[in-house]
Amino acid sequence: MDTKDEEAVRGSKIQTNCFAKSALAIDSLHGRGKLLDIPTIMQGLIDGAKKITDGHTKEIEQMLFTHAKTLDYVFYDALSQLADCQMINQVDIFANIAFRAQNQSRKALLALAELKNPRRATFIKQQNNAVNQQINNSKQDHPKEFKKCDKVANELLELKENEQWMDRATQGTPIKNDPPMEALGAFDRCKDKRRQGYKQDE
Repeated sequence: MDTKDEEAVRGSKIQTNCFAKSALAIDSLHGRGKLLDIPTIMQGLIDGAKKITDGHTKEIEQMLFTHAKTLDYVFYDALSQLADCQMINQVDIFANIAFRAQNQSRKALLALAELKNPRRATFIKQQNNAVNQQINNSKQDHPKEFKKCDKVANELLELKENEQWMDRATQGTPIKNDPPMEALGAFDRCKDKRRQGYKQDE
């Protein structure tokens, strides 16, 4: 393997290594590749990750605390810049920076509190309040087969006794319409003596 191949392999390993990428990013942000030693940064990151893997979370707690404090400083620094702002757009910019830093600081403190005092898992057991009830949980070998019901909504209903129709009017004898009028029989009129006397007086 020549020198170019060795450099290609070495570069590929660096680009796929999370510690190497993190060290390169830190070096670029801080010293532009001139002030920091990348191998030293990588070793520090590796040592910190090993502690976390072994169950030691002290470094995480320290990191969250320093994040919260740094963001808290950004919040107060942005608020102090508002006194010198003359334009409304400048006030809006520094106010947004202050509120975002405050929100991120709060989230860091919440994560730290959750790490220090983790929530207990709550298991809720359902209580069976059934009294004198039999529950059959056995699997049925042959499920019930439901018979198809015939639709009888539009059919006439019949009596169960003697198989007679409920519509009895169909069995009646037809009658003639408009029978002839018969003469009325003789009847005695009411005799009112008081009325007759009234006529005689007239």
